[in-house]
Amino acid sequence: MNYCHDLVRKADYEGFLSTQFFPTKKEQQMQLALRAFNIELASIREHVSRSDIGRMRMQFWRDNLEKIFSGHPPQQPTALALAYAVQEEKDPNKQLSTIWLKRMITERERNLSDPQFMTLAEMETYSENTLGSLFYLQLESVGVRSLEADHAASHLGKAMGIATLLRAFHFHMLQNRMIIPAEITAKHGISQEALFRNPTVTTALQDATLEVATAAHIHLATAKSFCKSLPREALPVMMAGIPTESFLQRLEKEDFNPLAPSLMQREWFLPAKMWYRWRKNEPFGPYDDAE
Repeated sequence: MNYCHDLVRKADYEGFLSTQFFPTKKEQQMQLALRAFNIELASIREHVSRSDIGRMRMQFWRDNLEKIFSGHPPQQPTALALAYAVQEEKDPNKQLSTIWLKRMITERERNLSDPQFMTLAEMETYSENTLGSLFYLQLESVGVRSLEADHAASHLGKAMGIATLLRAFHFHMLQNRMIIPAEITAKHGISQEALFRNPTVTTALQDATLEVATAAHIHLATAKSFCKSLPREALPVMMAGIPTESFLQRLEKEDFNPLAPSLMQREWFLPAKMWYRWRKNEPFGPYDDAE
């Protein structure tokens, strides 16, 4: 479990912060294992030079899910931690559904070779199938199962997925990868080749970024509206929305310039902000903002 703790803290610091709000050590271990699983999948694309090798690694995780849930995982740190967390949970109301883990694998595998999302809808689907599935699992792990919870997780996943892609805009540029959907770059007359050669901000790029960020903001506001009806047990899961909300606010202050250096820096006041929101029982700030 120390491996997952260190991996999540290093590769997903904001996600790591949200795990600290789960009230018991057992729940925190489960969240760290789930987030480590997500990191393992997400990092495959960045660590392989060929999509066929990436598919082999995805198949490794797909083949071993049954072993993980039966308590006989492969000798891999994240798999061992996830198996341990699953076996430690005796409450039948908190058992995980493998469908969400499989969906995360399938979506990440599909994205191995896709050079660009064609539409905003594709970007939203990718975000829900990856991060939305993670939130479904987290809600299951604390025994929260309801239509409102599913809606909140779905919209939070879409918002966070879009924001995460925008935050990594400069990194993707260095990989000659455009994360703004093709329908939006075409609408604003953005030349990918020119941007790859010379990554500089233009009015067209800012307008395109605004359009994508607006979609994330709408999903975040919708998730916020569903949070009102969720039990206290769901609050730690929804805390993941605070970094997303904060990033979108910072992006707006930068006039929707996705290449702004400040967006690549860690927000040092984030832990205090999250703690304050936790004490106020408001994972996204005052709920009235969503109305």
